[in-house]
Amino acid sequence: MPHTPDPVQTLRDHITAWQRGETTRDDLIRVLLRVPPEDGQVVHDVIHDLCGGDVLPGTTHGTTADDWRAELMASRARTWRVPEVAGLLVGPEVLVLTDGRTGAVLRESGTQCLPASVCASMMLLCETIVMAHTALDQEELLKLQRQRVDATSTSLSEIDRIP
Repeated sequence: MPHTPDPVQTLRDHITAWQRGETTRDDLIRVLLRVPPEDGQVVHDVIHDLCGGDVLPGTTHGTTADDWRAELMASRARTWRVPEVAGLLVGPEVLVLTDGRTGAVLRESGTQCLPASVCASMMLLCETIVMAHTALDQEELLKLQRQRVDATSTSLSEIDRIP
C-alpha cells in the first residue's frame, strides 16, 4: 500500500526548506495556496506545530510600528473556513499564519510566534481582506454582466426586423 504523505509535515518541510535557502518564497506561497479551502485543519496544525516546538528566533530588531503597518497594508490574504479557521497574510517581507488564537510570522531568517492578543486581530485582517476582495470581484462581475447585456441589447436593437 503506497504511503500517503502527511500534509502537515509536507507544509512544515517546505517552510523549513525556504528558511534554509533550499527553495524560494514564491514556491512556499504556491504550496500554501494549494491547500484546499476545506483543509483548514492542516494549516491550523502547521501553526501549532511551528509554535509548539523549538522555534527559530525571528529577527525583529529594527522593526517599527510603521514598518508593520506598511507590511500589513500591502498584504494579500487567504482564509480556510473548515473544519478549523485559519488565515494567511502574504506581505512584502513576511508571511503570517494564524488561526485567531495562535500565529506565526515566517521570515527567511526564522519563525516568530505571535502573542495570543495579536492573533485574533491578524485573523480578522485576513477575513476582511478576503471579504473585500470577494466583494470587488462580485462588483466587477456584475459590471461585466451589465456591459454584456447592454452590448447585446444595443446589437439586437440595430437588427432590422423583417416586415
